[in-house]
Amino acid sequence: MAEDVIQIGLFNQDAAIVAGDKKGFLKQENIRVEIHTVTDSPTLLRNLITGKYDLILNNADNVIAWAEGQGEDPQKNDFVIFLGGSQGVDQKLVVAPGINDYKDLKGKVLAADAVTTGYAVVAMAILKKYGLEWKRDYEVKSFGNTVARADAMSRGEAAGAMMSMADEEIKKRSFKILTEAKDHVKHYARGLGATRRQWANANEELVVRFTRAMIRATDWLQDPKNKNDAVQLLLGETKNNQARAAAMYANTLSPTMGLTPRSRLDMEGIRTVIELREIAGLMKAPVPKPEKYVDERFYQKAIATLAR
Repeated sequence: MAEDVIQIGLFNQDAAIVAGDKKGFLKQENIRVEIHTVTDSPTLLRNLITGKYDLILNNADNVIAWAEGQGEDPQKNDFVIFLGGSQGVDQKLVVAPGINDYKDLKGKVLAADAVTTGYAVVAMAILKKYGLEWKRDYEVKSFGNTVARADAMSRGEAAGAMMSMADEEIKKRSFKILTEAKDHVKHYARGLGATRRQWANANEELVVRFTRAMIRATDWLQDPKNKNDAVQLLLGETKNNQARAAAMYANTLSPTMGLTPRSRLDMEGIRTVIELREIAGLMKAPVPKPEKYVDERFYQKAIATLAR
């Protein structure tokens, strides 16, 4: 039987998709994945819409925003989240020299991947706690990925940005960390499996098989006896840097930032994403419930047939 090929779009490969591919869990389900890495969310979502990608692994915020027509493109899209990923926001609000307090961001520009989606929304919600309103007190401008945002700050075109940049690089650029997202946001759904609802319904068995493979991959990663093997596996994602591979593995297992057990769907994290969008003024009350964007039947079928 010929393998089913799934085209996947993502920013970075997490440990689960690496293990699913390299440890043969996808092959066990007769699936071959072709990974497409992008550096910005508009490209990712547009390629999902056009069918260039069958599914994406991405934050719940992007999926929800584009489903509601609040992404870079104004039309609504019938997207569905079917697989869990990671939890928590491993991001820092990094600011340029001269910014010492939240009030110093007044009248300034924040750099973002995309203005109304992703971690920019987390920044908007944090700043609102300190009395700063988007558009009234500061602007958000799209520059692209972490390096592009940092370069914009170095050029003086932006005063701050949400980013996951290493502390040594932040120091090297003479930036400082104003706050960390984890101190404000306890639940956040990211790295989720999402696709067009029509494609999921037309390929239900394939979605279930893919989900089953990812559950097995997560189970394998979260089994302590596989630690050394997992770190070796992750060397390819860290340019053979042993310390970074070990850190990536530790982050994968973190109870606050790591993969959800058994790849379960983090409904609380999805609810938080919706609430953050409401706080930032991007969604109006009454906001939808998480169930609007989720279909758990693929996951439930995968779990029920996992022993087969």
